[in-house]
Amino acid sequence: MTQASVLVAEDFSAVGRMSTTAAISIFSGFGIQTAAVPTEVLSTQTEGFGKPAVLKTDDWIKRALKHWRTVSDLDLSGAVVGYVGSAKTCELLADFLTKSAINRVIVDPVLGDQGALYDGFDAAYVDAVKKLIATATVITPNITELALLTHTHLVPESSDADILAAIDKLTRAFDNHPRVVVTSVHRDAGMGSCFERDGQLSWNGAPLVTGHFYGTGDLFTALLCGYLDFGITFESAVQRAVMGTYEAVTRTAKQAPEQRKYGMDLTKTLSDVTKFTLGQRRGEF
Repeated sequence: MTQASVLVAEDFSAVGRMSTTAAISIFSGFGIQTAAVPTEVLSTQTEGFGKPAVLKTDDWIKRALKHWRTVSDLDLSGAVVGYVGSAKTCELLADFLTKSAINRVIVDPVLGDQGALYDGFDAAYVDAVKKLIATATVITPNITELALLTHTHLVPESSDADILAAIDKLTRAFDNHPRVVVTSVHRDAGMGSCFERDGQLSWNGAPLVTGHFYGTGDLFTALLCGYLDFGITFESAVQRAVMGTYEAVTRTAKQAPEQRKYGMDLTKTLSDVTKFTLGQRRGEF
């Protein structure tokens, strides 16, 4: 029996535990095989280490995807797309996903945070990311990215009504009507993720941990994909992804601030994922 694989398309930072490195670790804990597509290779992440060496990978991606089409027992049943970085690479991945038979595509439309686009991105790049969204079954924008994609004004404390209206607007904008999970939403003293369920906003969160932590979006999306792969309910998958991210953040928060630039402490999260996976196979969950 051929083992299904998940395509992981996001940047690869050669130092630390984030983006592709973190995602592959999480999928390993789930017992899920991966096919990695580094959208760009960096010597380090872009903050805290000076200017990294960057390698563009479009030519390699084209050749890798072409090769994979010839591998008869490489079954790509799912895909996770995170940070891409260029409109050309977005279009390359969107073309592949459109022509593939992948059942579940989760896109984290990495565009900005704290109310603004990331430096170097423009309206043309937003349009390119929308081409990726058009291939998705689930998307996981943070509250800023939801606002950017819908041309609305949203903040982490926005009302349920305003977030629901933006989710509805975004869903209706695409023929594929992707399920939208919004991250970085504040409620009381907590931070979490929310999605529309039966016309209401379902919020799942954990206590807010102050500080800046790298790779939370990559981790959340990988966890969500992994849990959904086991066929549990959508709400349960979101809840588990939120708590797995929270566990990593709380452990990372105990580190000295200068150490956090190396990414998340995944020890507890990986342990929980592995226990869940083994329990599923024994019929315990």
